[in-house]
Amino acid sequence: MGLAKRYNPAESEKKPFFIRGILLYLLALPLILALFFALLMGKTASILSLSVATALYLLGATVARRGFLAERLYLKSTIARAPRLRYKTVAAIILTIATFYTSLFTTHNGMILSIVLALFFLIGFYLYYGFDPTEDKVGDLGIGVTAEEVIEITDRAKGSVASLKKIEARIFDDEVRQMIASVVKETNDVIRAIEKDPNDLSKARKFFNVYLYRTEQISKEYLKNLENGNIDETLRQNFKNLLKSVTETIHQQKARLDEEDVTRLDIQIEALNKQLKNEGV
Repeated sequence: MGLAKRYNPAESEKKPFFIRGILLYLLALPLILALFFALLMGKTASILSLSVATALYLLGATVARRGFLAERLYLKSTIARAPRLRYKTVAAIILTIATFYTSLFTTHNGMILSIVLALFFLIGFYLYYGFDPTEDKVGDLGIGVTAEEVIEITDRAKGSVASLKKIEARIFDDEVRQMIASVVKETNDVIRAIEKDPNDLSKARKFFNVYLYRTEQISKEYLKNLENGNIDETLRQNFKNLLKSVTETIHQQKARLDEEDVTRLDIQIEALNKQLKNEGV
């Protein structure tokens, strides 16, 4: 009993991702070997049952890997939705069925023993791999900020950043590329600040919903016209001025967030000092 250790997501993240779930694929290896010999001997019934069992194990292992990837992204993010598709749970069900089927139809164990083995596998999967995360990660939220809004806006902002990075990679004007890269870097700083304290979203909502979105759309149009040869020096300069203004706006946004943090800390210190004086400490 001392060897049974329940799944710990934090500990599992320390292991290299490429080895996660490899053991599940190895479950199909004996079946593949048996299938090979069944093919050589021409045993039709064995070929059919072994093929189904092998397919179930390989399918379950592949679905589990998708679940491990979704969980890895979830654990690495400060703010994230719980995976909507329960890949690990589905994989556990498929592999449990595979264990039952293999026991009953390929090794010809009895019904009761096959059920017991399948249940033992399900419990083992849960203890070793766990099931899918079920709660969204948003931290402590104050009045006027909802978890759904925080996740939706930060996800959309990350999408805009990814889009700007793709645009940057397709522009060969070094000066413009550097300016877009600066917008990306500064925007990522704001996103991280919101992820650290979601209650600051109210101060950055307009930046994300208006300025960042419009910058992304204009940058797409600029790239489209650039590739069509429609950008002259005037349009290039106007675009540079826009990027400069956006960068300055982001700096102001970051300064505002920092200023609010300092103000909030000062208020908390003052409130505690008054409380200590009132209580005679």
